[in-house]
Amino acid sequence: MKESSSTSSLRSEILRLLVPLAALAAMASFAAREIDPTGAAESGYLAVLAAAVLIPVGFLAPWPALELGLGAVLATAAVWALPRGPGRGTGVVLILAVALAVAAGRRLLRDGDRPSWRDSVSVLIPLALGAQALLRGNLLLDPTVSPRTLVALIALPVAGALAVAVLANRHGLPLALVAGATAVALAPGFNVAATLALIALAAGDLLGREDLGWPVKIAAGVAILAPILWNPAPGAVAAVCALALWRPAVALGLAVPVAVGLGGLFQEPWVGPLGRTLRQLAWLPLLVPAAVVPEKDRRWSVLAAALMAATVPQVPDLSTLAAPLALAALSIRRSGAATIPQRVWTGAVLSGTALLASYPWLREEPLAGALSLLGLPPGPALALWVAAVFLALAGFGAWMGRGWGETVRATRLSELAGACLLLALLLGMPPAGRELLEPETPVVLDARNPVWEAGFAGQVVRSVVVESNLSNGAGLPPGAPVAEVRLRDLAGRTVSWTLRAGEDTGEWAARRPDVAETGTRTPPAWVSWVAGDFFAQRYRSRWTLPSSDRFTQVRIERAPGAPPDLALALYQLEVRR
Repeated sequence: MKESSSTSSLRSEILRLLVPLAALAAMASFAAREIDPTGAAESGYLAVLAAAVLIPVGFLAPWPALELGLGAVLATAAVWALPRGPGRGTGVVLILAVALAVAAGRRLLRDGDRPSWRDSVSVLIPLALGAQALLRGNLLLDPTVSPRTLVALIALPVAGALAVAVLANRHGLPLALVAGATAVALAPGFNVAATLALIALAAGDLLGREDLGWPVKIAAGVAILAPILWNPAPGAVAAVCALALWRPAVALGLAVPVAVGLGGLFQEPWVGPLGRTLRQLAWLPLLVPAAVVPEKDRRWSVLAAALMAATVPQVPDLSTLAAPLALAALSIRRSGAATIPQRVWTGAVLSGTALLASYPWLREEPLAGALSLLGLPPGPALALWVAAVFLALAGFGAWMGRGWGETVRATRLSELAGACLLLALLLGMPPAGRELLEPETPVVLDARNPVWEAGFAGQVVRSVVVESNLSNGAGLPPGAPVAEVRLRDLAGRTVSWTLRAGEDTGEWAARRPDVAETGTRTPPAWVSWVAGDFFAQRYRSRWTLPSSDRFTQVRIERAPGAPPDLALALYQLEVRR
């Protein structure tokens, strides 16, 4: 007798849940038997992170969900086989990110550009939960599993996914995904600002639908005002952007006085209005270059988005740009040569942001870090470069695909955009240097061992990179010298650089609650690791010499006036041409 479809479906749903739980149990049991406490803590955290991503992968991937089984096996093998440290964390996160991306890609290709509401929700909710686990995975270390953590990891992404599903009903799933991914990359993840921005846009979209009754529209109007109650300045921007999906010309009329008011309230007098405006406006062509050639009936919306992006205060962070940039994404062309490079670019930006926001990098500004991989810092110059490449790709795609079908043109343009992105990454990467320390074998300078030095065979040096952290350095004032780096050349002459606390290096336990309460200033962390119930971190600084020269020795000496209990751990020292 043939097995019923309901029984088969129930069995597949159970297996989708059991595979991640089995991987969690395997990794957790390995962590419980590790002798090294730091390795055990990291293994336990990676087990929770893997389960948090693999469960959404299971419910996202089309059956038989091969990426779920393969991802679970590979992540478990990486935790078991690799030594603790950044390499293991990076390996596990890459496996999880690829599994989530493949599952989402297969599902979207299967469902098409305009799936039903139910299908959109079944795609977007697990995708949002998986992306949130990667983008805000630091919250998974919370030992108390507080209600605030559950809201951040579950409630916010579900609410954001539902808002994107509403937008997909009118604009199509690809444009809605571009808008949602842009908002999520800015935060990063679904924080309150980004989620409220998406909800407001969905509410504005509902106001523009003629088939809905007044009760729904009244509720939508209330939802548009909700961001203002949370934070008036970015909330007003979100409300204007939401109205642009209903009445674009009216929204543009409101955007002018709102922009003038925000500019008068939040301009920094030492920067100058034009410089600040250009830097903020640069995020629009930088993340949504397709807005340069919008749909004809959405030009007013793009102008409103540009005004809001140029003037909205970035307090507390870039997520206040979520509403105008998501509005711009919804205004781009729904089909044609202009949309394909935008989809590739958005996917690449979100992927890079997710990797840098995840363990072990945990970057404070992962979006800026991901864009900096192209060789330029985020700003007007990089925005012009991205917009120029986008227009060239779009123009070439329009000319190239005159005699081709839409599917063939989309495939060729995707390949070309991916090749351009890969070439830009290769050109933007800094040249490799010479590492003078063994990986993951730090050298510690303290009162007993204050000096470390090494020789190298007359290498031309243009810059020196030091990866380090401090122990018992929480009480040091910012800028206090902790060590001196000296290079000696062939003639015996030396040049020196002072490593300073809070600028070039910092306390390893800066995120531990008792240390964090002291307000210790540290530079942005380069690499983090699990140290019990908090993330320890180390820092990376670079010293560029006035001119290249040939040196034969490097010497690092602990500062003479440093406190007796202060220790400087050197994880890597790299000299570059």
